[in-house]
Amino acid sequence: MSRTSRSFLRAFAGTALVAGAALAFSAQPSKAEDFKYPKFFNIVSPIVGSANHSLSVAWSSEFSAKTGVRVRVLPTSTGYDRSSWLNTGQGLISLVQPSDFFDQMDGTEGYVVKDAGPRDNRLAFVGLVTPWGFMVRGNGNIKTVDDIKKGTRVVFYSGSTFISNGIRGLVAMAGLTMDDVEKVEVGGYAANTKVLTEGRADVTFTSPLSGTSYEAEASPNGIAWLNIDPKHPGFAKYRALSAGYVLTKTVAGTKSAIGVTMDHAYQSNHVLEETSPDLVYHIVKWLMENHDLYKDKFTHAKMLNMDNLVGYLEAGALVPYHEGTIRYLKEKGKWNDKFQARQDQLVALTKKRVAVFNEAVAAAEKAGIDVKTPNDKWKAFWADYRGKHGEGKPFSEEVDALPM
Repeated sequence: MSRTSRSFLRAFAGTALVAGAALAFSAQPSKAEDFKYPKFFNIVSPIVGSANHSLSVAWSSEFSAKTGVRVRVLPTSTGYDRSSWLNTGQGLISLVQPSDFFDQMDGTEGYVVKDAGPRDNRLAFVGLVTPWGFMVRGNGNIKTVDDIKKGTRVVFYSGSTFISNGIRGLVAMAGLTMDDVEKVEVGGYAANTKVLTEGRADVTFTSPLSGTSYEAEASPNGIAWLNIDPKHPGFAKYRALSAGYVLTKTVAGTKSAIGVTMDHAYQSNHVLEETSPDLVYHIVKWLMENHDLYKDKFTHAKMLNMDNLVGYLEAGALVPYHEGTIRYLKEKGKWNDKFQARQDQLVALTKKRVAVFNEAVAAAEKAGIDVKTPNDKWKAFWADYRGKHGEGKPFSEEVDALPM
């Protein structure tokens, strides 16, 4: 287990279309009664039925009712779209979990394109601490990781790299390659679970917080979850492919998942770095100080709270926080020198990676290479360019190397 994962485990155990001019607010602090929100903004979320979509609807409906701001939740089935829509201003706020952030900074798979690639985006608030694990059929023969054998039918959803990497990691931990298993490819997050309950697949990677998982648990054959043991001989191979999580026992989600050791992610809502600190400050302030209005509007909305916002920092945040959020934490006496030192390191890594990506994009465009689609020529150019400019390591490794 990496140093980052160990630190997360210790800390976790102790803690339970607006663009440019539309967001041109003063960067100076303002009194709440003087602050004017934009007339509307969009939140980019995963699909309807996911926990994060339900959470976004829960808090934004109350926020709109109390502030008069028209907030629209835009669901999309891929992590690449969530990144692209945030980068291009189609959304003010977008879901990002650490593994998403790492893959975006690496410009892998769908994140290699110009609009979805590395960009300086920052955490505004923590929405959910989400368990992610391996669901199997309740009446199936797969009970442990070692039951994954040649020919096992694994669900493969390429719309988000952290989901596809989860499956790759499981197969590697079992001592196999992707050529050894049968990939059941699906085109969306809901199908990622549905094909398993229909008996067309043997194992899938998903979250027990999602509505799709509750539906699966109610199916005739039920579901079960694989326990992930950090002492398993293949765990290092698993973690190398699926980074940015804390491994701990599950305490929320479907009944079948409770008590099962699986990965957990601090799933956060991000904004671009240049977003008005004043705006972010007031959104975070409203969320923290009006928790009672929305905490019961969705089963897991209670997780959007100060404890998790600070708990992530105490664990050793894997992504930089936005200046507006930091301002609120300072106001509440929750920010310290240790957090600032970590913040400075994360910002430096992020800005360096973004700068190299932008340089690569400019150089590729000058050479007539298409950077708007994930084509082989551009992928090879980017891989070569980042390697020659000192950015060849995976971003997760650079973060893991930071002192805690």
